[in-house]
Formats: sequence, C-alpha cells, structure tokens
Amino acid sequence: MLHQGIIKEWNPAQGRGFIQRDKAGPDISIHSSGFRKKPEQLQNGDRVFFQIEIDSAGTLKAVDAYKAGQHFAPAPELKKPALSSLPFQRILSALLILSILALLGYQALNVFSSAEHSASETEFTESAKQQAADLSVEHSEWSPTQVQQGQQFQCEDKQHCSEMSSCEEAEFYLEQCPGVLIDGDNDGIPCEQQLCRHRWF
Repeated sequence: MLHQGIIKEWNPAQGRGFIQRDKAGPDISIHSSGFRKKPEQLQNGDRVFFQIEIDSAGTLKAVDAYKAGQHFAPAPELKKPALSSLPFQRILSALLILSILALLGYQALNVFSSAEHSASETEFTESAKQQAADLSVEHSEWSPTQVQQGQQFQCEDKQHCSEMSSCEEAEFYLEQCPGVLIDGDNDGIPCEQQLCRHRWF
C-alpha cells in the first residue's frame, strides 16, 4: 500500500530521518537505502511517497520511497517464488525409476511366462513321446512278429510243416498265426516228425 508524508529530522550526513505521515500514526523511519533512487537534494518538508515494512526488530520503516516529482515506472509486482528445481528433479527421478522398474517387471514376467510355456511344451512332448513308445511296445506285443534266437518271424501264407524253415518258426506260427496245419495231434508241439523231434525228449 502506498503512503504519503513529509520528511522531518533529515540528517544528510547519516542519510537518515523520519517521515511524518499524512494520516494519523507514528512517524516512520527512513534511510537513504529505502529510496528507489535517492534524490539529489532532500530536505525537511519534502513530500515523499513510500511503503511501510517491518524490520527484524519489529520497527516500522519506509521502503520503495521516492520524492514527489520523481517519475518512476510502477514498482514491479513481487514474483511468486518459483518452484524449486530440486523437488521437481526428485519427482522426475522417482518417475523415471518407477518406469524402469515397471519395464523390468514386465520383461521378467514375459521371460517367466516363456519359460513356463516352454516347460509345458517340453513336458507335453515328453509325454507324447512316452505314449508313442508305449503304443509301439503294445503294438510290438500284439503284432504277429517275434524274434527268437536271432531270427525274425511273421505270419505269412504258410500252413504246412514243409513250408517252415525251423522248429522255432513252426512254434511261432502255432502260437501266433491262426489257420496253420502243423499240429495234427494237438499236443502243442508243431511239426513233430519234420522239425521238432527234439521236443519229444
């Protein structure tokens, strides 16, 4: 708020004095440093304009004072204190750290999901292989094929002992191949006269 008054008790040597306000109230101390620009000549009775401020000791003093007739641009408005860059930098740093942590978490989740998916695929593959192996074993047990003494036999269009090459083949046919005519007496020994004579003993 701008006030008006007149200079009194001005001491040029000390550069200080008082201002008697136009309105009722105590005199306000004034120092040459309280002028925007100290007038070339200042004496008692000069009219001045000023603002009032309370110093650290609680004393009223005049500031931004100027002598009547002096022309100045309006006093600049006090700038609002700018936000400190340090808290702003801290906020940016925190946001950056959170972004990095979120990115790392996302990548870790993707790696974990990929590993879990790969493990599931591996387990499924192993299970499929095991099932295939079991089916192969079962198929080999059901298939009319048998390996005995280094020879492999399979059911063909053989029905008589004269078509057999060994007693083992005759035994295979008797056990695995229906419709053969190689055990006339049904005693479980095929081709007793031709190939499997030793089975009698």
